[in-house]
Formats: sequence, C-alpha cells, structure tokens
Amino acid sequence: MQKEKKETRQVSDILDMSLLKWRIEADGLELLVQGFKEKKILGRKCHKCGMVYVPGPSYCRKCFIDIQDVVEVSKKGKIACYTVNLADVRGNPVDEISVAVQVKLDGSDSWMMGQLEIDDWKKVHVGMPAELILREETTGALADMVCFRPI
Repeated sequence: MQKEKKETRQVSDILDMSLLKWRIEADGLELLVQGFKEKKILGRKCHKCGMVYVPGPSYCRKCFIDIQDVVEVSKKGKIACYTVNLADVRGNPVDEISVAVQVKLDGSDSWMMGQLEIDDWKKVHVGMPAELILREETTGALADMVCFRPI
C-alpha cells in the first residue's frame, strides 16, 4: 500500500506581537558599531565576574548587575559552530554554497555571527581559527562587517 502524500500548505496570517515583551539593548550594538569606525571590536566587561560580552549588554547575564566597563577584544578567534548551506528551504541545490559561523573572539566570552569566506567548505571545523574582516572604509554600521576568513 502506497502512502498518500500530504499537500504542503502556506498560511498567511497576522501575529499579534503586543502580548510579547522585548528588551532590545541598542546601546551595546551602538558601542559595537562605534568601535567599527576605528576598526576596533568593543564590548563590555563585568567588574564582578570578568565576563566579556560582544556586543556588550547593559547588565551581566551571570551576576545580574549593571556593567559599563568598555573593553577592546581581538578580531581573531575560533569557530564555535557553523552551518553549511547546500540547499534552499525547498531542498533545491543553491548556486553558491555559503557557510554561516559563530566565532568566539579572543578576549570575549560571547560569540559573533557572520559568513565565512572559504574556498572549500569541507575544510571548516569547530575550533578553526578565523578573523573578522571589516570594510576598508568603515562608517559605524553593521554593514562594516564583511565576513570571517580562516587564518
């Protein structure tokens, strides 16, 4: 007996987001992009536990205290996890394979996400050293981040 294929359906609707509470810490993101102007990666460090966050939130996620200490971290780090995009959402092969990575920058306890520029995606692995590449002329925007490259 052959199993009947179910039809995929797409439902368009409006989701009421007013019931959800969001906390967007724009000042941490603002600190990060301001650092981009000087080709620096800036975050915040907790004076109690020493955790360094990039982008830097206004409070420590471990100690639950306000943090304001600004620190610079390296553009170099190690790949913590990655995803290789071989197909689109429908399973069709893509023309250009891309690799999305999360990189733990040296001097930071959090991760930054971006695209990895690499010739052979099969060489990517957790722990691989990578460096954040910024545009030659930075303007202080997230678009200043070009990609990560293996070191």
